[in-house]
Amino acid sequence: MRPLGVINELRIRECGREECARVLVDRSRSGNRHWCGPEECGNRVKAAYYRSHKKSRTSSVG
Repeated sequence: MRPLGVINELRIRECGREECARVLVDRSRSGNRHWCGPEECGNRVKAAYYRSHKKSRTSSVG
């Protein structure tokens, strides 16, 4: 457990989804959290990436 006075270890950032205005505190061990929540924004970003990647693969096969 960390003392509340330790601010330099807090990783505060905005959600990685462009349409989201939420702020998150990254408490993960690796410090690489991107979204405010996997259910809300994480799933939407991953699904959009999958659709665009799948679309580009099928259009290039042609």
